Amino acid sequence: MKKIISTIVLGFFAMCAFAQSDIDCRLTKSFINQNMKEWNVFIDELTTEFDKTKSADVQFKRAVVRHLYIAYLLFNDKSSKQIDIQLDALGKDVEELEKNETYSKTVLALKSPYYAYSALNNPLTAVYRLPMSFSAAKTAIDEAKDSPYSWAEYGNLQYCYALFIGGDFDDAVSSFQKAITLMEKKEKNLSCNWYYLNTLLFLAKSYEDGKKLDKANQVYDKILKIRPDYEAIHRWKH
Repeated sequence: MKKIISTIVLGFFAMCAFAQSDIDCRLTKSFINQNMKEWNVFIDELTTEFDKTKSADVQFKRAVVRHLYIAYLLFNDKSSKQIDIQLDALGKDVEELEKNETYSKTVLALKSPYYAYSALNNPLTAVYRLPMSFSAAKTAIDEAKDSPYSWAEYGNLQYCYALFIGGDFDDAVSSFQKAITLMEKKEKNLSCNWYYLNTLLFLAKSYEDGKKLDKANQVYDKILKIRPDYEAIHRWKH
């Protein structure tokens, strides 16, 4: 009987691992195909899984997916009603995960884009929301130095600051490199990690906008080694 129960338990965990890997790979496939307009479907799928399991891992994954989905909508479909819905839900995810011992510090990184997106969605709030975004990013670095999310989100802010306000991209490059190093140490299946690929992409764009085209191409080549099917990279290479 014990052997049967053990087999069932191992089978259950194997199915969970497969399901998790499956959605990661599908998210990444959608990401590299630049087909993100229906990421709410993935969010709904993760919500169904979270409602069943109440897993903080699933909730955090959903929050990160919401993060990029909101960014996509803000820059591609500003009139979408999903922006308000997902922003509100992201805020609630962050608030709940802050109470979770495992994710209380890691989730701080998502506060930064939450405040930034809120400012973009309602420019009247930008005067205080944008400073809150920078403050949240710095707090995440202080509280969770070993989290790749802290460095990646800090890098995103530094990149946007250099791009829209002026200055060099060296700080962004440094932050993205730290995030990438941490992910490469911690993650196994990087080919199905869209967040890792997105961080590599922003590292390449930081080099590119900083007029360091050779280094940008080296990063683009690295992405293609991981995902040869990322066809858009061929258009972006110099």
